[in-house]
Amino acid sequence: MDAPVSSTVTGTVASAASPLPQRPRLGIPTKFLYGMGAMSGSVKARLLGWLLVFYTQVIGGVDGGLSPAWFSVAASISILVDAFWDPIVGQLSDGTRTPLGRRHPFIYGAVLPSAAFFVMLFVPPATVTGTGLFVYLLIALLGMRFFDSLVDIPSAALMPELTPNYDERTTVQSYRYLFSTVIGGALGTILAYRVFLHGTKAQPQGQLLLAGYAPFAVTSAIIGVVVVLVAALATQRFVPHMHRPPSKRPSLGAIIRVIGPALGNRNFLAIAVSSLIFGIAVGMSAGLGGVFYTYIFQLTSVDLLKLGLWVIPAGLFGVVLAPQLSRRMDKRNACLATFFTAIASTTVPLGAWLLGLMPPHAPWVLPVIIIDSMATSALATTGFIIVSSMTADVVDQNQLHTGARSEGLLFSAESLVRKVTTSFAALIPGLLLAMVHFHRHEVPGKVPVEKLQVLAIIYLVVYTSLTLCSTGALFFYRIDRGQHEDNIERLADAAALAEAAQEELEMVDGPIAPRPI
Repeated sequence: MDAPVSSTVTGTVASAASPLPQRPRLGIPTKFLYGMGAMSGSVKARLLGWLLVFYTQVIGGVDGGLSPAWFSVAASISILVDAFWDPIVGQLSDGTRTPLGRRHPFIYGAVLPSAAFFVMLFVPPATVTGTGLFVYLLIALLGMRFFDSLVDIPSAALMPELTPNYDERTTVQSYRYLFSTVIGGALGTILAYRVFLHGTKAQPQGQLLLAGYAPFAVTSAIIGVVVVLVAALATQRFVPHMHRPPSKRPSLGAIIRVIGPALGNRNFLAIAVSSLIFGIAVGMSAGLGGVFYTYIFQLTSVDLLKLGLWVIPAGLFGVVLAPQLSRRMDKRNACLATFFTAIASTTVPLGAWLLGLMPPHAPWVLPVIIIDSMATSALATTGFIIVSSMTADVVDQNQLHTGARSEGLLFSAESLVRKVTTSFAALIPGLLLAMVHFHRHEVPGKVPVEKLQVLAIIYLVVYTSLTLCSTGALFFYRIDRGQHEDNIERLADAAALAEAAQEELEMVDGPIAPRPI
């Protein structure tokens, strides 16, 4: 049974009470424009997926570049530092009080530096090698992640305040995934394999050609800046109707009293543990995906273009399916069903290759990979949309217990546990490649098959085990539709009580001047 509504809830509402114009309607145009902001990370992610290949197989000539192990060390350090930076950003934005609101100042201030460091990743000076190249990569990664957090955490934390509705939150997240998975995925795929990383007659695998990386990075950065600013401006008019923290900064003890119960919420812990385990799987797959496509299946740039474009309708299917499932099933059960099915799907291509059923260049290899990727994408997109909506529901429950709205803290804390494990898991691809003696500047089709078999077997066993455990942790999430609606009703009662108290004070002492933002 939930604890009684904290007295600080009424205090928080009362302190923010002031006559306001009618709240703007959260219509389709606003959802569309807010969702557009998610396209920034999607377009950039298409290029970041090749970062290991870029630094170990593309730049520096035969004896240049970084070893996979040193690349993984740089990636690991940057993700670990970023993991602990995220909650700081979340807590800062939760407590910020400006005329522009709690979240928007961070977005406006960080979007340009984030783009600059992203471009820096793909234009390393030709004269920098060895230790110098490692340091350059690390600085660029740290800078990019530092400013990305200042954009991404506040942007995600806006969602729970745009709507309190159980089903509409899933719809809002669907628009975010529409742009990140479908529209951003389509744009990133076309830019990558049709425009910048396309192959030639001499080298059909354009992902191994240096010339396209820098212009691709600049183009992606410009797109990212534009869509983030559009999303922020589209939600700016909602700021007067969003929560305003007290003008007086809370003490360290008060902050700890809010953080402790928030992070100790059992429903949040279920999501956090799931993210923690999933972070290890992400660290493995992010580094090895490009290696598998290039050296096991030997896909060309044209193949990768076809694969990317065919997967887009599947992402759209997931965007449409998520709200429907969340209406017909509790969010947790919908997540469990989609994630378990997606896990089974992910094992098909590598498993079939190990069994000798998918040799490189066989005519059925690409169609099988496309069909499998479409199924996995649709299911995973559905699940991730619903999980994001589940986190938003925890925000309301947490407010009942602590009196504080901690969207930034909760979204960033979930990110922290995932990134901590991802930072250590980022070491795994480089170490595995070193273990099987996968050298710099390997040539597709010339790598001994025994090396690739060992790599694929280890990956399949570990990745599948991790994703099963990650999904299983969601069994412990308990907020269903009924409990969420009860939470919203109790928060509304608290707000009404605060308003009645203010009216009574005004009758005795005269009107109370609105407090400045």
